[in-house]
Amino acid sequence: MKFLRTARVRSVYRPAVAAAMLALAAGCQGRGGVSGEVTYKGKPLVWGTVQFEGSDNMLREGNINSDGTYSIHGLAAGEAKVAVSSINPKSADFQQRRPPKAPRAKAWRDPKEIQGWFPIPGKYDTPFNSGLVYTIKPGENTIDIELQ
Repeated sequence: MKFLRTARVRSVYRPAVAAAMLALAAGCQGRGGVSGEVTYKGKPLVWGTVQFEGSDNMLREGNINSDGTYSIHGLAAGEAKVAVSSINPKSADFQQRRPPKAPRAKAWRDPKEIQGWFPIPGKYDTPFNSGLVYTIKPGENTIDIELQ
């Protein structure tokens, strides 16, 4: 009797274990980080954000530094759609975030002056319209984004 009970338990758990192993193998493609420089017609962007929509459909975002560089971590390996946004820091579309307990000082209301800022075409604003697609490999990736 003990043998039958053990055999029955094994047969019940085998499909569950197999499904778990399959899910684990599918989900273990890995994660990667990406860094590089963003340029428009050869000139580095000095302001804005870069967004990667990974193969897991999760959106990750990083700021563009004043030298045009960016970095983003935790992206799913595979194809990623990319967006680049560089809103005019003096426009009404841009609202600077104020720390929750900061007083409403004039500095928080005045638009920020960004030396060297210039506009880029709006088509790059969203991952599904930009036409920018890159492959993310597990580990660190260097991807320079060259906008035209």
